[in-house]
Amino acid sequence: MIKIKLTLNEHLTLFQPEYFDYSEHINAFWYGCDQLGLLDGGYYDGQCLSDAEIECLINHIWQYSQQKEFKRKVSDRCYQARQNRQSLENYIRQLQQQHSRLLVIRVDFGYAKEKQNFVKITDVYRHLDTMNRERDRQPLFEHLVASGWCIEQGNEKGYHIHAFYCFKGSKHQQDWYLAQEIGRLWKAIAVDFGGGYHSCNTPESKEIYERANRLGIGMIHRGNGVGCENMVHALGYLAKPEKDDQYLRMKPKGRRTFGKTQ
Repeated sequence: MIKIKLTLNEHLTLFQPEYFDYSEHINAFWYGCDQLGLLDGGYYDGQCLSDAEIECLINHIWQYSQQKEFKRKVSDRCYQARQNRQSLENYIRQLQQQHSRLLVIRVDFGYAKEKQNFVKITDVYRHLDTMNRERDRQPLFEHLVASGWCIEQGNEKGYHIHAFYCFKGSKHQQDWYLAQEIGRLWKAIAVDFGGGYHSCNTPESKEIYERANRLGIGMIHRGNGVGCENMVHALGYLAKPEKDDQYLRMKPKGRRTFGKTQ
């Protein structure tokens, strides 16, 4: 007999659809649990499901996956990703028209691997909100003209944020230094979970892109058509529709996974 050990009662109480939006796959699982009566507290820690109950659970999950609601959620997410990508590309091209020189920073924020299992999605949004508030008042961002972010969830990285910052090229030149200071700010904000960052603006990283003629960060001149297109590609990664395995499985209601300054 196949046995599933239920430390489930505590875990099942985590399902809070009044506070969070869930992916279609999680909704399918909760639907199956509900149909089986697991959400009513009828099972206790240590109790096992029988083969018949497991088969019934699987059938309920499969039934949910055939519903229009399940398929619509997949379609809506793909559509929104394409819309975000187009919106971001338009945004970047407008920036290029408005500024003859832009110093472009790309940095990724994350958490220590040993802390990832303890990070809640509410922690991620709390850290992001703090980061954005600091962006509006720190001298570091005095000559910032645009920024954007995208929250993702991966098997290896756990929760992480891709971000970009565009500064006036007439005021700044040391992109590696700005990226470093922005990364240090994130580390201070997310210190409880071992906040870390990856800068795409190190000389080593930029050299790799430059050799491939794909450098779209650092100093970008409006008159450099190749550099401008590379910039669109580099920043457009934040809303790349093909990254379907990186979407959030749950998020607080009313919160976005992608944003940019106006």
